[in-house]
Amino acid sequence: MLMSMTGFASKSVAISLENGAQSTVTVNVKSLNSRYFETTFKMPHYVSSLETDLLQILKAKLKRGHIFYTLNLSTSHIAKGAVEPSFDVIQSYLSAIQKVQDKFHISGAISISELIQLPNVFLFEEKNIDDQVKSTVVSLTQEAIVELIQARTKEGEAMLADMEQRCALMEKEIIEIERVSEKIMLTRKEEITKELHELSGEATEAQRMMLYSELDKIDIHEEIVRFKSHLQNIKSLLSSAELEKGKRIDFTVQELAREINTIAAKCSDVTIGSRAINIKVELEKIREQAQNIV
Repeated sequence: MLMSMTGFASKSVAISLENGAQSTVTVNVKSLNSRYFETTFKMPHYVSSLETDLLQILKAKLKRGHIFYTLNLSTSHIAKGAVEPSFDVIQSYLSAIQKVQDKFHISGAISISELIQLPNVFLFEEKNIDDQVKSTVVSLTQEAIVELIQARTKEGEAMLADMEQRCALMEKEIIEIERVSEKIMLTRKEEITKELHELSGEATEAQRMMLYSELDKIDIHEEIVRFKSHLQNIKSLLSSAELEKGKRIDFTVQELAREINTIAAKCSDVTIGSRAINIKVELEKIREQAQNIV
């Protein structure tokens, strides 16, 4: 199974509060690709105490990616208790008004309707959200995570099919590179044998070593073997049941790139060079895909 890091899910439910009022709770969870597990929470301050619990739930299920979590409650007074007058604030207002009247000789009295419109003359007692709201938020979050995982999995299936196709193309290319390489090596061995035969006894040891060293310089057998091994590792990772595999795929792609670069550098044959470029193109596309795998 292959799982993408990107996805979105949203869940809402209406609940009845203790005071009889209705409120709608909405949870949105968006996931983007990231090297690690990261979270950004956006929620009312009076439910911020839930952040730690929600973080643990998200991390346990989603593993990797940048998670943007948004919690909305349609009733803003859900955590506000009784309203109390702020006598200190009111007294400050009245004292200030009296000073203005005394200094500028202004008559008149402030009415109650004018007084209650002044900022902060009333205090709202903050209270903890009740267990029903907490339970609802956690339940909605878990439902949203399930929906998000489904979206991630669906995108992952498309990515898996694409990457398997690219691996098959690279396998064909490396097999052809191996066939051409063996033909080149055989031809060069025959040429060296002929050259040594023509030199007969006049060939020095240094000349013999120099001729045979040419074979080492163009021999790409070991690189091909390692490339095939890394390619098999990629295919095994893609088909494994392991959930977190994005980083391992990315590292293996780097090893594949290193081997194909060496192959292209050691062998100047046009056919091998062209097929090496084809492999590099497929590797780059797989690398882009790997950046978005959990």
